[in-house]
Amino acid sequence: RTDNFGLARGYASVTSNGGHDSASGFDAAWAAHAPELQNDFGWRSTHVVTLVAKAIATTYYSRPIAHAYIAGNSKGGQAVLMEAQRFPRDFDGLLPSAPVYDYTGRNMIAAAWFAQALSDGHGGSVLDEAAAGTIHASVLSRCGAQAGVEEGLVTDPPSCDWQPSMIACASETHGAACLTPKQVSAVARLMAPARNSAGVILWAYPYLPGSDTQWVGWNYFGAPSNGIAPRLANLLLPEQFGTYLVDATVRPRVDPLTFDFDRAPATLARSRRVYDATSVDLRAFKQRGGKIVMWHGWADGAIAATSSIGYYRHVERVMGGRARTQDFFRLFLIPGVQHGGGGPGLTEFDALSALEKWVETGEPPEKLIASRSAGSVVERSRPVFPYPVQGRYDGVGDPTDASSFLPFVPTEQRKPSPR
Repeated sequence: RTDNFGLARGYASVTSNGGHDSASGFDAAWAAHAPELQNDFGWRSTHVVTLVAKAIATTYYSRPIAHAYIAGNSKGGQAVLMEAQRFPRDFDGLLPSAPVYDYTGRNMIAAAWFAQALSDGHGGSVLDEAAAGTIHASVLSRCGAQAGVEEGLVTDPPSCDWQPSMIACASETHGAACLTPKQVSAVARLMAPARNSAGVILWAYPYLPGSDTQWVGWNYFGAPSNGIAPRLANLLLPEQFGTYLVDATVRPRVDPLTFDFDRAPATLARSRRVYDATSVDLRAFKQRGGKIVMWHGWADGAIAATSSIGYYRHVERVMGGRARTQDFFRLFLIPGVQHGGGGPGLTEFDALSALEKWVETGEPPEKLIASRSAGSVVERSRPVFPYPVQGRYDGVGDPTDASSFLPFVPTEQRKPSPR
């Protein structure tokens, strides 16, 4: 299978279904009244499958395993981080991407916040493809040259000061390049942290400018895809997760549109124990010589890349600073890449080779070269440096070539969210 990078390189590879089979899309009915299946899905299955796979490989090849790696995206990224936190001896190298490590927070609190923001009151969204296109064009006109050259990408979304009010229509009527008052209000809430009535932040990672290229299916309905009916994931996720996964038994009458941000978070304690990979104490994994290369796309429309920054910065606190973190854990933020890959940006890069070299030779990755090709022709490339370093055009060379970008350390004014 060419989509299994380890298998393509000759690794003994294994994957799993997390302990259950389910229908396509966000279907959680398998978890109804099934706490053991929930534990498998939340934290146990990856470890058990790993032990069995290692035993099979060792027996078949009649020699010990030289190095063990694990990669996973989204919920798979959560599983990778859970390994580092609970089973630090399972793997030598970890490659989590866009990890939904705060699984309860994203699927319940954040999703309900987003669902209430975009709801049209009739089961749909006030947003649509035309609105998303209008937003993206406006965002690029304001923030499409952050690296010192027009790239058609938002390369540092947190510093982009775009606001939906900038393209508000003069009236409720749709314009050719403007947002209605309801759409302005919806987008403003999508791009704001979730809070309770006292103003306490419950989810600190709202949507970012540039993620609008992946709002379809999340913030408005799209067309059917691969046999899956059109969905509104930020409405569907909390309904499924809250009904079947939060408790050991089915929770009745879960409605994201009536989620109470004052009272409901306190009812999620069990869910957090089962599903959340939020521990930032990775000392045991570091002490055994483990290495982590984590990446996240800046155009991710499922979970904002700032969530990975938040996790990384809290790890820094525990580990004793950036230098003591970067000697085993590095984060790369890829311009224009969506959830797990794809998007308008630099979608081609090799994080696995960087991780292998770090584990097997001790050479840490100082940069990834990310590119975009048309057929076999590379149209654009640029270096992606470990967080917080960014790439900036040198003003002289070919702006489509990685050699024309230099490392730049921005002033860090964004603080990690309170835990």
